[in-house]
Amino acid sequence: MERKKQIKSIVKSKKINYEPTLRLLDKVDVVTLSSPALKCLPNRSMHSKNSYINGTQQVLINAPSISKKKTIVDNGGSCTLVKLDMNDFIGIDKLGLEIFKRWKKLDLLISNAAILGTLGPIHHQSNDEFIEVLNVNLVSNHRLIRSLEPLLKNSDQPKACFLSSTVAIEVRPFWGAYAVSKASLQHMVKIWSMENKNNDLSISIINPGKTNTKMRKQAMPGENIKNLQKPKEVAEKIKDIIFSNKIYKGEVIDLI
Repeated sequence: MERKKQIKSIVKSKKINYEPTLRLLDKVDVVTLSSPALKCLPNRSMHSKNSYINGTQQVLINAPSISKKKTIVDNGGSCTLVKLDMNDFIGIDKLGLEIFKRWKKLDLLISNAAILGTLGPIHHQSNDEFIEVLNVNLVSNHRLIRSLEPLLKNSDQPKACFLSSTVAIEVRPFWGAYAVSKASLQHMVKIWSMENKNNDLSISIINPGKTNTKMRKQAMPGENIKNLQKPKEVAEKIKDIIFSNKIYKGEVIDLI
């Protein structure tokens, strides 16, 4: 019965409604997700190196299944699911407000939600799709920073991590809006990092590399998955980076 109370679900709405907090929690994390293959992204509840696991509250944005929250609860944490369109910028603003009402702070942000768009000659990509990719991959992250920075600064060990891609650095034909959005994201995060160079807010950019995800299959159909990393392997590497004591200031970390 207690477990059922801890597993909270929020239905997508312009008005984001939250259930009352069950108890005071030690750590509060926000993770944005977009692919079922990345449901194993790191969470404190599974990280044995930390002694404060039992007090962790995870807020999962667009989590693909109920199994993730069950895992968190089974490991002594608590989980809130938020179904939020990353194009809903007002909803992202409200997210920060609601987190402040409930917990007053945020300890960790992992931003992973992204869409690929159509790959092909850039002049073939429709304006609507180009703008949608930029909104989800770039502008939504600006709104997350606006909404969540004050909460991160209320934490004693704040961390923010943004997942990027090799095409953010290497200029490749046919990657269109996706490459533009990731290159812009990295530059924006580096600017934000420089603005926070004199505090303890750790801000990192992680490039997972070739990983067996739904997006990878969309971009590279027919690719031999034996040559790709497994999502769980990537998650373990990301956990080691995020939960280390090192304070990052906009560094790009390539996992392979």
